[in-house]
Amino acid sequence: MPLSARGGPFHDAQDTPRRHLIGVLLGMAWLAIPLIDTATSSQSAWRVALTVVLFPTAMVAYVGNIGGVAGCRQRNRLYAGIAVMVACGVVLTIVVSPAWAILFTYCSVLTGIHLPPQQAGPLLFVFVALAIGLNLHEGASDAFSWGVSALGVGALMLALGRLIAANIELASAHERIEQLAIEAERERFARDLHDLLGHSLSVITLKAELAGRLLPDRPGEAKRHVGELERVARDALGEVRETVSGYRRPTLAGELAGARMALDAAGIELRLERGEAELPAAVETLLAWTVREATTNVIRHSGARHCEIEIAPAGANGSRVARAQISDDGRGVAGNGGGPGGPGNGLDGLRERAAQLDGEIDAAALPEGGFRLAVSVPLKGAAR
Repeated sequence: MPLSARGGPFHDAQDTPRRHLIGVLLGMAWLAIPLIDTATSSQSAWRVALTVVLFPTAMVAYVGNIGGVAGCRQRNRLYAGIAVMVACGVVLTIVVSPAWAILFTYCSVLTGIHLPPQQAGPLLFVFVALAIGLNLHEGASDAFSWGVSALGVGALMLALGRLIAANIELASAHERIEQLAIEAERERFARDLHDLLGHSLSVITLKAELAGRLLPDRPGEAKRHVGELERVARDALGEVRETVSGYRRPTLAGELAGARMALDAAGIELRLERGEAELPAAVETLLAWTVREATTNVIRHSGARHCEIEIAPAGANGSRVARAQISDDGRGVAGNGGGPGGPGNGLDGLRERAAQLDGEIDAAALPEGGFRLAVSVPLKGAAR
């Protein structure tokens, strides 16, 4: 199991190298016991020299692995470091002083904090057996205390290691959630811009074409359409700014008024049926997006002459389902973004919005010709 992708189990956003160093130094304070015992007992020069060589060697192996990282190479270095410490502990305990059995406790620290339980467990009992067995061999009166120390500290570090690993996995999960949230927001932003600009640019194009046709013979009407074109462009710019700021929430009344103007400019006759009832904000927004998307498709793709928009805030017999339906007498599926290549981005975005409110979308060609887009959403989903 990986220890960390960031440099070791002691590393997190709040940690610092200084704190790490202080923690390691405090943990090494118990090494004063064998050092004092060695210094105060009568030792030959070669035993002192052996201590001077092996003790720093063991400490280099310990410090070099206490903040180990994930990966096969680092795991092999950990095993090598533990082997070096065990060898130094065995020699120093037998030759210099039984108090050097404390090195097996530090082996337990590395094993418990870095290895999974199935690997750490057997090694901990090996260290306990070495600490007790070597002290009994040397006739130490406190032989079992060193074994208890190795077992207790190892078990504690094993629990701590699992906690650190869990925290690392949790931090990784949080990072992934943040990445997914950013990706979802990017998709939402792109979808909103597509829906906003697709409709507005279609109206601008129609108004410009109509003004161009009227300009030679009917300058008054051409001027009126140019003025409406300017207003649509300014509204589109404002909508984009609101979307960038995160405040864009289209209204049903505004989208119906925009649909009437756009269809009129395209020469498409509109018949509107709208029930009067107050809708939750989320439901009204979904129906407003439905009107905008459907109107855009009718104008750009259908070639229709008539369009019908029906808004039903509540169905018959007090049904708690709001519904928006837009139908036309145009070319059917191929004319509404649903040809061989499948539905367009606008319909995909509309499906995502409807799904968030447990709504349903029905987009299909009509048997008598034309196309119908219907969105229904239960009012219970409005709170989301």
